[in-house]
This record gives sequence, C-alpha cells and structure tokens, in this order.
Amino acid sequence: MHFENIADGVRLCAQSTDKFKTCRINISMAMPLDKDTSARAILPFILQRRCAKYPDHTTLSRVLDELYGASVSAGVLKRGETHILSFNLTAIDDRFALDGDTVALECVQLLCDMIFDPLRDGNSFPADIVAQEKRLLVEAIENEMNDKRRYALMRCEELMFRDEAYGINRLGTVDEVNALTPEEIYRAWEDVLREAVVQITMVGSMDVYPVAAILRERFASIRREPTTLGTKFISKVREPEYVCEEMPIKQGKLVMGLRTGMQNEDDNTVPMRIAVDIFGGGTYSKLFSVVREKMSLCYYCSAAFFASKGVVMVQSGIEDINEEKAKNEILNQLSLVAQGDFSDDDFSSSIKSLTDSIISNNDTPESICAWYATQMLRGSLKTPEEYADELQSVERQQVINAAKTISLDTIFMLKSNGEAADDED
Repeated sequence: MHFENIADGVRLCAQSTDKFKTCRINISMAMPLDKDTSARAILPFILQRRCAKYPDHTTLSRVLDELYGASVSAGVLKRGETHILSFNLTAIDDRFALDGDTVALECVQLLCDMIFDPLRDGNSFPADIVAQEKRLLVEAIENEMNDKRRYALMRCEELMFRDEAYGINRLGTVDEVNALTPEEIYRAWEDVLREAVVQITMVGSMDVYPVAAILRERFASIRREPTTLGTKFISKVREPEYVCEEMPIKQGKLVMGLRTGMQNEDDNTVPMRIAVDIFGGGTYSKLFSVVREKMSLCYYCSAAFFASKGVVMVQSGIEDINEEKAKNEILNQLSLVAQGDFSDDDFSSSIKSLTDSIISNNDTPESICAWYATQMLRGSLKTPEEYADELQSVERQQVINAAKTISLDTIFMLKSNGEAADDED
C-alpha cells in the first residue's frame, strides 16, 4: 500500500494489484456535521452529473464509453460526527486496455474535472440541475421516512443525540433541501474544496506516481485551510428516556440506543465489537438464538456497534403486546454477556465470523477501497489482516469487561395506531 500526503489535509492511498480485472478510485471529502448538511449532501450528485469540460449528458456518457465503459457514482455518509462526500469511479484495469492506454490516469483526470471544475452559472450552479437534484434528494429523505424500520432507527438517533451533532441526518431535512438555492450550494462547494479533509483511495495495477502528480497539481490550485474534525463521546449515561409514537403499521418497531462508555474510537474497540457481536450479531448471538428463536418475542432482533461514536443500536420488530417482554429480555441478555454467560463456542464463532467478514474486504476493488476510505480520519491505517490479528488476540475476559460498560440510554417504540396499513416487514 502506497501512502502519500499530496497537499495540506489530503492523503493518497493506493494499493497496486493485478488481482482484478477492474480498477476502483474513491475520493472522500470530510466536513463536520453541522447546519450546512443539506447543501453539502446534494453536492456529490450535482457534481457527478456533468462538468465544464463535459457540459451535458451526451458528452459525459461518450467519455465514459471511451474509458471502456467506466461508471461514476456518488454518495453521502455519516461517520461519527463527520459528514463525508464520496465520489467513485470503476473502470477496466490498465492491464486490459488497448495499446497501452492508461485508463486509471484518465479516470482520475475525469474525477478531478467533476470536483474542481464543475458546470457553473456565474457564482452558482445551473438552476435546472439544482432543481432536479433537490427533487431526488427530497425523495431519498422521504423514502427513508416511509421505511418504518429505518424511520424508527432515525427517530431513536434524533432523540438520543438531540444535543450532539451525531443526531443530524446525513441528508438533512426536506424543509432544508427545499429551501436550498443554487448560490448556497455553490458556496458549500467552495467551502468543501478549501476546508475538507480528503482521502483518495485507489486499487488496481495503475502507476501511482503520475496519478499523484495530477492530484498534487489540482489541489495546489486552491487555497487549503483544512477543518478540524472530531466526535464527542459521552461516557456517562443519563436516566434512560422512553418515547413512543403511533402510525398505521402492522408490526411494531422497537429501537434501543445504548452507550459503551468509550472515550474515543480506539478505546477498547476490538473487545467491544466482539461483545456486541455475541450479544446481537450472528445466529449464535443472544438476541437471535434466545430472544428471536427460543422465546419468539421478535420477528427480527439485532445489535449494531458504531465505533465512530461509541454506541450500540438494537433494532427489533415485535408485536405491540410483547413490548415490555422484549425490552426486558434484550437487557437481560446483555446482562448475561456482561456476566460471562456465553459458551466458548459462542466466543470462537464470533471471532471467526468477524474475522471472515474483515478478511473478505480483500475480495473486490470496491471493498478494498471502502475499507481504507472508512479509515480516512485515522492517523494510521490498518490492513484487514492487521485488524483480524487483533480480533484473534482478544481474551474472553476482555469481552466480558467491555460488555459491562454498555448501558441503556434511549428507547423508541413505534407501534400501530389501529389503522389499516401495508407494512414492509
């Protein structure tokens, strides 16, 4: 893996390999989660549409076709209290190009054209493109709201982190998006170019040095003032809060938010991941084998660990009448893990499952890129093998100690209001 700082707050990570038939390039740009979330959230989708060099769909499609059918995609992520704009390009690997074409180099140039030199209308973006992308972003937000499982999780996060930036939706709100102007989005673009912490991750057989030269030149053309990024970790838990809402649904949605007591993302992370997996991960976990299978209290029940914020979110689909039983049993199973009431087979199964999942990040250019891109805020990067070794070195007592630090913060229950509904699950 080649690492290089090519500008202030800009890191290049390139893995040279001839294992795959395609190459992958990811550019991730990180900013703090704040009031400008909606203006930034729409940016990747505007920028990927066209640029000054290729000002319409036809010319952009033509150049992608000339790059052996390359494809461009964009996305918006939330990691801790950081807002990450993601640009991706997948193309044929240089080894399979004709006449020695350097496809990866041309792909990087295209991504740079999109990000650094978009199609502009003075000091704003074209109104027609903005209007289309605003409509699509509103639809995306509304689709999340209409997915009741997703809605319940979002509401629990909104309540649990109401005084923390983590409670901000990565896409913003419908009202915020509708109120956006082309000029506001343009200013957000200028802010991102100047202030974002950036990581470019590449996987393929490309020659990294000409690529680095292009990127260095592009970033040298702008004044860089990288922002400071950080996430607030809450170690002390308040008295648990309970909120219930009613909607026309067939199946109740119970979400429980828990704090881990972590001080930062590296604090006890690996034992905590195993503890949460034994609690609510695979088929060997307490929530699946006992709460779901043995006691039949839930249609689904699982726990997810978010190390970037030091929290655990438990999601379950239940009959409304089983709410109290489900809540009590979920907490009981957590208590049992903290008491060490899990078998050696459960312990080894968890480590094997997590290790296999980690190592599988080497299977595709996309997964390799994603693995390193998610570590963009870290000073040093870990390979999947290094993380797997850490998992395998964890001792049972470390897992028990980690589970003891997990405590309930917020409960959100979405139940039926008695009206007919077409529920998704």
